[in-house]
Amino acid sequence: MLFSLFHFLSGYCRIVLSGMNQERFLNLCAAKQILLWNIKREGKHYIFYISRGGYKELQEISEKTGSTFRCIQKKGIPYLFCRYKKRKCFALALLFCTAIFIVMSCFIWQVQVTGSYGHSEEELLDYLEKKGVRSGTKISGFSCARLEEQIRKDFEDIAWVSCERKGTLLRVRVKETLDKRDQKEGEMQESPCNLIASKKGRISSILVRSGSAKVKKGDKVKPGDVLISGVVEIKDDAGEIAEETLVRAQGDVYAISKIKYEDHFPLIYYKKNYTGKTEKSYRFLINGYTIKMPERKTAYAEYDEQSREILLHIGPQFYLPVSLFVITKAQCQISKENYSVSQAKKEARKRLFLFLKEYERKGVVILKNNVRIDSDKNECTAKGIIKIKERVGKVQEIPSTLDGEKDIKQEPAVLNR
Repeated sequence: MLFSLFHFLSGYCRIVLSGMNQERFLNLCAAKQILLWNIKREGKHYIFYISRGGYKELQEISEKTGSTFRCIQKKGIPYLFCRYKKRKCFALALLFCTAIFIVMSCFIWQVQVTGSYGHSEEELLDYLEKKGVRSGTKISGFSCARLEEQIRKDFEDIAWVSCERKGTLLRVRVKETLDKRDQKEGEMQESPCNLIASKKGRISSILVRSGSAKVKKGDKVKPGDVLISGVVEIKDDAGEIAEETLVRAQGDVYAISKIKYEDHFPLIYYKKNYTGKTEKSYRFLINGYTIKMPERKTAYAEYDEQSREILLHIGPQFYLPVSLFVITKAQCQISKENYSVSQAKKEARKRLFLFLKEYERKGVVILKNNVRIDSDKNECTAKGIIKIKERVGKVQEIPSTLDGEKDIKQEPAVLNR
């Protein structure tokens, strides 16, 4: 690859060698250290490639050996410039395009956000725009590390974020979790704090990293109850409290709780039957401005419309501030249908599965599903109680003094003894 690029920049020729003493001709080229490559024998001729500098020395070797040579092809930048040297407009246009290419490579032209469920892509893009990250942001004044830190700070439910810039494309990937607020405040905050219950439940397990446990497995808690205290008591040999220390309470507390589930939908629904006929139209989005291409009025009375965005780019990393939207209109016939009892229950189970899947994605464990599905003539109803296990710890700051009477020493962390 580098070999071909070097010769394209310096220029090279394709030569046909004929006549007598052809082997001596090639040997003299080797003696003079003239680089030849891709040498092939075709009938009574040799065909090979030679650099632009070596081509100038072939005439002298040809006179010594009596061989004749003919250039059948010239390639490379020098020959390209010689071909178009009289076309000044072409040269100026080439220089202008090169300058535009260099200037545009100094900016971010496309921003992508992926991995978010709780926040829509439009919401995150609006947030990034308020932070000054948009199409046209200068690369030199942009920091991926700073942006990652800002997103983690402003979105408590985003546990992990990665900002990666490839050329003129900025790709932001996020991962959400239900416990981000507890993790962030419990592990990063410097001030002393307690870990309190965020909801009602029965404790299933508790692991203390720092602080003092105030509950045990099997205890029932309600919102606001202290689970792990940030006040650690240090006792002397007599078993009396000698000192109290404030720390940042840290740990994993899981509780079993119940959630109510209710869903209902009518048995009558509308089904789309596609005919296979489609129409396509195109639109360009240039740095926020939409340009509609001419299109004829659709002949379909009923159709389903889908849009697909194509980011235009030169090579794998040079993305342009231009997107092509391909809008497909698929003709369909809408018919009124009715769920049977078995179909309705199957649809209800599907909707329940998606509901539970969303909870599981957030780290919640489904222990028991007591949802009952019933169907009458008009609608299908799903109701019941779902037993779950989830983290319930929530950070609550505590003052550096208790009851305003005595100061308590603060330490970074003390393991539960």
